[in-house]
Amino acid sequence: MKLEQRHLFWILAGILFLIALWRPWQQSKSTSDLWTTDLKEMKADLTFEGIRYTKNIGEKTQWILKANVARLYEDKNIMDLERIRIKFFPTGGGHVTVTADSGVYRIDNDEMSLNGDVKIHSEDGSTLFSETMHFSQKKKLIWTRDRVLIKGDGLEMEGEGLEYDLQDGKLTVKRQTTVLPENGELEL
Repeated sequence: MKLEQRHLFWILAGILFLIALWRPWQQSKSTSDLWTTDLKEMKADLTFEGIRYTKNIGEKTQWILKANVARLYEDKNIMDLERIRIKFFPTGGGHVTVTADSGVYRIDNDEMSLNGDVKIHSEDGSTLFSETMHFSQKKKLIWTRDRVLIKGDGLEMEGEGLEYDLQDGKLTVKRQTTVLPENGELEL
């Protein structure tokens, strides 16, 4: 009988040991894909208020980013941003201003993902509205798969998805749904 109690004790101790080992693995969250990870759950290395960040290539300013709050995660090369305003300077001259509620900037590969009330204003008065927008300096591309609304030159255009080639200045609206005059009337 004592032999069985001793075995039962070791079995119970082994089970408790395995549970103790399993618990941390069960709670850890993968950080391999930080586009989907909630960065606010991680501890930032540095937090800035009223940040201004300029991206230059050679002597030419590519864009200037301003954010109310920026949290830097140095080991991941990522900045988590709140209340964003970016001024892009396309190759052809002029500027384009982008605003958004929040975003993530991957410093090492010059990619940015913007979220919440994204607005893009061009110098000619055109405005684009969407809930998300992505930017890649390497690809020289701005894109989204979400619904977009573009207003300008007396017209409104809606679609699902968009690509804007920064080098060529070419705008492509995917799955275009409507084009209407801004006053809602269509004259023939």
